[in-house]
Amino acid sequence: MPLLANLSVRFRLSAAIAVLFGLMLLVSSIGFLVLNRTELWMNVLHKETLAEVSDALDLSRESADLATSAPFLHALFPPFQLEQEEAKVLTNLQRIEVLSADDPELDLPVARLRYAIDDLTAALAPQTARQAALDAIDRDMVRLNRRVRRFAGDRALPLTEREVWSGLQQLTASAIGAGRANALIELGEFNRRYNRQREAVLGQLLPVHATTLEEIEQAAQRGENLFVLKHRDLAARLDAENALFRIRQEARRVSTFAAVKVALAEDRLSQARAETSDNLEIAKNAFLALTVVSLLVAITSSLYVSRYVAGNLQRIAKAMRRLAAGNHRTDLPQGPNSQDEIGQLYAAFHVFRESARKLERRTRQIGHQNALFSRVFRDIKDGVVIASAEGVIKAENDNLRQLLRLPPAEKGAAARVADLITQSSFSRRTSASEHGGFEEYADPAGNVLELRRSPLPNGEEVWLVSETTERKRVEQRLEEIRRVEALGKVSGEVAHDFGNILSSISGNLHLLEAVQAEEAQHLHTRLRSALDLGVSLTERLLAFARKQHLEPQVTDIGLLVEGMSDLLEIAVPSSVTMGFETPSEPVLARVDPGQLESAVLNLCVNAGQAIGETGHIQVCVTAEDGATLSIRDNGSGMSPEVLRHATEPFYSNREDGTGTGLGLSMVDGFVHQSGGHLSLTSQTEGPNQGTTVTLRFPALTDEPDQVGEDQAPGVALVVDDAPAYLDSTSEMLERLGYVVIRAVSFSEGSALLRRQSRLDLVVSDLNLDGGASGWDILHLGLRLFPTCRLVLMSTRETYRIPKAFDTMAGPAKLTKPFTETMMRQLLVTS
Repeated sequence: MPLLANLSVRFRLSAAIAVLFGLMLLVSSIGFLVLNRTELWMNVLHKETLAEVSDALDLSRESADLATSAPFLHALFPPFQLEQEEAKVLTNLQRIEVLSADDPELDLPVARLRYAIDDLTAALAPQTARQAALDAIDRDMVRLNRRVRRFAGDRALPLTEREVWSGLQQLTASAIGAGRANALIELGEFNRRYNRQREAVLGQLLPVHATTLEEIEQAAQRGENLFVLKHRDLAARLDAENALFRIRQEARRVSTFAAVKVALAEDRLSQARAETSDNLEIAKNAFLALTVVSLLVAITSSLYVSRYVAGNLQRIAKAMRRLAAGNHRTDLPQGPNSQDEIGQLYAAFHVFRESARKLERRTRQIGHQNALFSRVFRDIKDGVVIASAEGVIKAENDNLRQLLRLPPAEKGAAARVADLITQSSFSRRTSASEHGGFEEYADPAGNVLELRRSPLPNGEEVWLVSETTERKRVEQRLEEIRRVEALGKVSGEVAHDFGNILSSISGNLHLLEAVQAEEAQHLHTRLRSALDLGVSLTERLLAFARKQHLEPQVTDIGLLVEGMSDLLEIAVPSSVTMGFETPSEPVLARVDPGQLESAVLNLCVNAGQAIGETGHIQVCVTAEDGATLSIRDNGSGMSPEVLRHATEPFYSNREDGTGTGLGLSMVDGFVHQSGGHLSLTSQTEGPNQGTTVTLRFPALTDEPDQVGEDQAPGVALVVDDAPAYLDSTSEMLERLGYVVIRAVSFSEGSALLRRQSRLDLVVSDLNLDGGASGWDILHLGLRLFPTCRLVLMSTRETYRIPKAFDTMAGPAKLTKPFTETMMRQLLVTS
């Protein structure tokens, strides 16, 4: 029996116990309830039948009382009597509703009784007021009738006047008849007669009759109107008679139902007695049968528990004890194929045995891994830390504190990695975002550590501290070698280009000595071209060296790019489309707008040349981290090797060999000289194929418009052996509010310094007349006026500062040529 084999042991035992319990309960019920309480049941049934009969008789009596008491309401007119009688009738109806609550067949008759009683009381309630109004109208009409009859019989009055009085008499008679009518038809006839007589009287009315006619009409209009009141009075009487009829009819129905109910109760009592006798005989036979079934179920359950359940549990328990003792080869004999608990226990034993074998193998593997991890954690040369989510060190190896140059940890002392770094002499040099995920730390002795942290899924972190001092030194040496190589390359290329330029100049000068005057102009043109080429090369080299002359000013980069859109679309091939993304808000940076335009044009031209046939260039301006300008193309892209050399001078990857190789290096030099940063990303294949050049400039800081906002102008001494620079510098300072003293030589400047009683600013050229140095002028000014400000002018960048200025921040520097804006900015920030 497959279905029986799939039943659980719990279900089988529970079913057997339930069957036994049910049989025992059934046998007990039969024996105790049926056999012993048969007589009691008959008595109860008899009592219930009697109670039902009694309720039916009470219902019949109440309905009869209601049918006899309802007509009294029709004969009562005083309100208080009507209310008392109505309360009695309603009380009688409530008793009928209580007695008929269990009989749905009486719901409709009882509801009709209530509606009929409500209609009766609703019709009779306003009758008293209407009757009082009708009586008052009748009294007034009788009084007025007597008056007009007296005037109509007075022969002393004119005939026409007496005829009107006679008409008024008939009018009052019609009103009296209407008030005393007992039928609606009679009332209608009096109403028509009254209206007809009123029309006739109105046609003959004299002034003497007007007052009397007005009294008649006022009396007829008392309350709602004589005819309306009488009509409602007659209608209410008809409604009351109809309600009384309905009350009598429904009361008879209730009484009839009560009689039928009594007869049915007597029949049911007789039938119950006969059925009870039959049930007693059946109960005796069922008692014997259930007793036999109970014995069979009890014997079957005992055999099932002892042989199947207890026997299998004993075998499983023995096997489990052997397995717990470490005998993983123990086995069980073939168990039952059922899906009950015993079958599941057999299957679970085999699964548990396999799990125990796997656990033993896994334990050996974990032990081996733990030993390996412990050996690696202990012997690795790097410092390793495992920290909790709160940053507290949970485990560390011995190399950590050795690398940090700290003493060994004290037992029981909790510490944090950040606290250990703070205690050490190392300070962070670069963040993780700047150094490819590593934080770089260095100490005053030049030792360098790299620190990297890796989060774990549970919130903990693993810190790795590595010594990179030697590697950094090797990298610095390699960088120096690359710089020397780049310098050598630049020197060779510059020497080659300048050699060509000088050769051209030398040859043309030699030819110039022997040519006629008409040919000299052509040679001069060639000389100027060579000079222009030398100037252009010099400017490019200065841009690469980040020493070109810039005139920075506050520039809206988005507006500048929008203004260049037409030029850029013309500069790139017609098959290349341009796109521009500029924010609505200004993106401000302090740059040289002309140099920035040149850089953007240079980058867009390069991007257009990198696109084969058709493509797109996207120029985007954002205000992230200051001001950012990015130019992206979907061209061929650059390989990692080309990308690494892209900003080097004289490096070109064009297949045709054209180009100077200074384009990107000039842009890179301009961006860095403006305080910004250039980054390149490129891919040669894939959905993101192309190159992106990003120029980032620092955020614009507020700058005062006048030097006087931070520094009140004072007395300034300007020393320069070049009269043109002397005059222009002096005029700049005078416009800035200074009183300027000029000196055209070293000796004159020294003499003027010694004569001054006050001096706030000393500006000197580096190379003065006779080989004198501007450093000496500044040193003398510092010695005579320790609080004055010092500025050194030079046509080239000055790196060496005399030791006499080591105790101060050093003089400010201006590279010739400079503008008034540069002078103002220097005086504000220096």
